[in-house]
Amino acid sequence: MEELTSAAALRLRPFVEADDDVVGSWFADAGELRFFAGPRLRWPLDSGQWRSIRLDPSVTAWTAVLGDDDTAIGHGELITESPTAVRLARFAIAPALRGQGLGRALLALLADGSIGAGASTMTVDVHPDNTNAVLSYRTLGFQASPQSTESGQLRMVLPLAQAGR
Repeated sequence: MEELTSAAALRLRPFVEADDDVVGSWFADAGELRFFAGPRLRWPLDSGQWRSIRLDPSVTAWTAVLGDDDTAIGHGELITESPTAVRLARFAIAPALRGQGLGRALLALLADGSIGAGASTMTVDVHPDNTNAVLSYRTLGFQASPQSTESGQLRMVLPLAQAGR
């Protein structure tokens, strides 16, 4: 994986083992982790769970950093579902930095990379009771899909031509 960069000084680099503790610290309890990861990860997070994400060939995991500082401030994972569709599997900004537009910048970088790989659509599955995330995704341009997921999550869809713009 190569690095992706944004004019806004936000940069994406591959998610590495050194990021495990930093990203894991963003989730205070099992409920917050469930909103971030759905049923795949379990509380408390450990290095084995992060390692399984890095080793999963269907997942491309990114760490967002600002400028020359390599400290993780965001995390995003993409799964290619078809040649023209990707799913945003997990997405988070460090709690202290939320509300500053970094989520929009992170999504734009992920979208640009996906468009470059041929994707035209991005989906995300969100717990319906995670109202902050649903609102955030709507603000970023996602719309509710009539499709539901097996686990009862709300599926949201974003045409990538609109991502982060």
